[in-house]
Amino acid sequence: MAPWFMLASAVAAVPLALHLLHRRRPQPVPFSTIRFLREAIASTRRSRNLTNLLTLLMRMLIVLLLAAAFSRPIVRFTTFTPEGKRTVVILLDSSASMQLKDGERSCFEQGREWALKLVGSLNEGDRVAVVCPGAPLPRVVFPPNSDHQAIARTLGEIEPGYGPADLAESLSDVVAHLEESNRLVGVEIHVFSDFQRSGWRETEIENLGPRLETQGILLFLNHVTPTVAANAGIVKAGFMPPAILGDGHFQVRTTVRSSLEFSGPNTLKLVVSGAEQSREAFRLQPEKTTQFELAGQAQGQEPYVAGQLELESDGFPLDDVYRFSLPRMAGIPVLLVDGSARGDTGRRDTFFLARAIQPRGKATSIFQPKVVDWPSFISSPLTPYSVVYICNPPSLGETAAEKLLAFVAEGGTVVLMPGQHHMLEGSLARLPVLRGLRVRKDVLPEEKGLGIVHSETPSELEKRLLSIMPPPPNVVVRQRLVFTDVPANSATVFHYADGGAFVLEVPHERGSFWVTSVGANRDWSEWPLTPFFVLCQQELIKGGARRNLTQLTGVVGSPVAVEWAEQATELDFELKGPSGHTRTVHVSRSAVDNPAILSGFPEPGFYMLRRQGKERQVAINVPEAESAMTYVTKDEAGLPLRQATVYHAENWHQHQQNLANLRQGRPLWPALLLLAFVLAVTEELFANLRSRAKAVPEALRQFLGRGASA
Repeated sequence: MAPWFMLASAVAAVPLALHLLHRRRPQPVPFSTIRFLREAIASTRRSRNLTNLLTLLMRMLIVLLLAAAFSRPIVRFTTFTPEGKRTVVILLDSSASMQLKDGERSCFEQGREWALKLVGSLNEGDRVAVVCPGAPLPRVVFPPNSDHQAIARTLGEIEPGYGPADLAESLSDVVAHLEESNRLVGVEIHVFSDFQRSGWRETEIENLGPRLETQGILLFLNHVTPTVAANAGIVKAGFMPPAILGDGHFQVRTTVRSSLEFSGPNTLKLVVSGAEQSREAFRLQPEKTTQFELAGQAQGQEPYVAGQLELESDGFPLDDVYRFSLPRMAGIPVLLVDGSARGDTGRRDTFFLARAIQPRGKATSIFQPKVVDWPSFISSPLTPYSVVYICNPPSLGETAAEKLLAFVAEGGTVVLMPGQHHMLEGSLARLPVLRGLRVRKDVLPEEKGLGIVHSETPSELEKRLLSIMPPPPNVVVRQRLVFTDVPANSATVFHYADGGAFVLEVPHERGSFWVTSVGANRDWSEWPLTPFFVLCQQELIKGGARRNLTQLTGVVGSPVAVEWAEQATELDFELKGPSGHTRTVHVSRSAVDNPAILSGFPEPGFYMLRRQGKERQVAINVPEAESAMTYVTKDEAGLPLRQATVYHAENWHQHQQNLANLRQGRPLWPALLLLAFVLAVTEELFANLRSRAKAVPEALRQFLGRGASA
């Protein structure tokens, strides 16, 4: 109904106003007393007043009927009007969470059966649409049609998807398309969902309420919530190193989450290339998140290593398996720039660094350091490297600053370490990201052991270091840099017990700058002689290289960025899914150095990506939010929709009760327009008939004529 048109009913007062304005009192005229003439005049006056009153009422009623017709009223709760045709939109949640088993059947199977009963209860001519958010093709039947048998067959064949479902977006999309098609008469939207919190965004739902009320759309929220939502699932996994390096050893930290109704024993297994390598048994408590660490080793020389983490099966098997695909790297290239070196000689500022990266001077395949002097650094590209150490720079001019900024912006890591040139203290302002940082050199009167303590809010590097070994109680320091006015986005990695950062990290776009308070030689401290120095450099390099590694693990419904070395911006890949289906995927990228952004992963499993003889294996899992098993209650769902007409049900019987008193009355505006037309014609005929002049009797005419001549 359009209530604003009812304001036009005020126009009905116009005929009344005109009637009152033109109403005249009769003026007395001197005339001889004639009894019969007076009686005739009185009779005529009464008849004329009745005619005027009826005409006035009909004109006012015509205006009221027109105003009511343009407001498009629909009578729903009535028995005196025939039931009109309904437009029923079935919104069946097909997200991954609907696959949770509730007894013998999943929530999706229960919701689908419920929707089939609704279709079977409709009358001939009622139109039906089916939308399945979370499925690969959400619009199953749209626009609405009245072929109920075909719709029932389609509903019976629908299978749930493996990704999330945004109910707010789906509802808004349905209403928008109905508005465009002008099919808003007798519309009902029936939602069948478990109403996971992640898919019910309250702000967007609240914005939808006024639209539903304005358009007169009825909303039925049918809760297919499991009786007992018992689930334990793998939420995420982190790998260190994030690629297969050297001998193939790696650690995986797995996060397992249990729902409110789950408790009991479980086992986590690590399977690599089809063989179990490690396991851990544990007991889970309700609504707890627990982390476990397992060790693995990848054999062979494949460019990637595929495996999975497995929990014991439960009612939601989709999150009992976490698949991963790790790229294999020959090593992490590291550039060591020695400011005191001259060619291959005088490398005192990188001597300890090179041995910390390659202990005992033996080369390994994990880290691949290369030492150069300052002129070689200025003239050589940084593209091949993941991490660059700048030790005791003789200067930090505009060319060097621009080079480092561009390297960090693309995801690189730069470590700045002071030396005897003392150029670092005054040159940091050339780097815009470090421009506000103030650096002061503090030369101690004599070497002193200073305590190193962890930060109140540890950075990622600090957390990794503390998980392996604590910092030394104190470090002998001879001179150091003191940082003040540090940037707001910086992070401190340990600090001195007497104050001041030990190492400072300042992020910049995709990478970060690191500034150490002491140098890499013994002129500054005894830090290079400690095992903690070795551990710091290795973990810092691993963390820096992690940004540039190809991530071959993703989730359903989200794109995956795959590094693909090829001098082409237009790429066609052959993508083979877990079910064996193969299709071609076209990818465009703005530059040859950019990763290929791939999408179109509709189900969890391993996907094989091939192009020109090269291949990658991508592992896809269900989204983390789908295993949360936290649901919106009826009150919580209805609160943001308080402006709309909403009905809740937890089973088909309650749903039937909601529909029992509901009759979609036919739209009244056609009948109102017809009635207004009939009244207009009747008013015109009535006015003309009553105002037609009647013949004056002959005797009266002669009498009046004699009176006039006299």
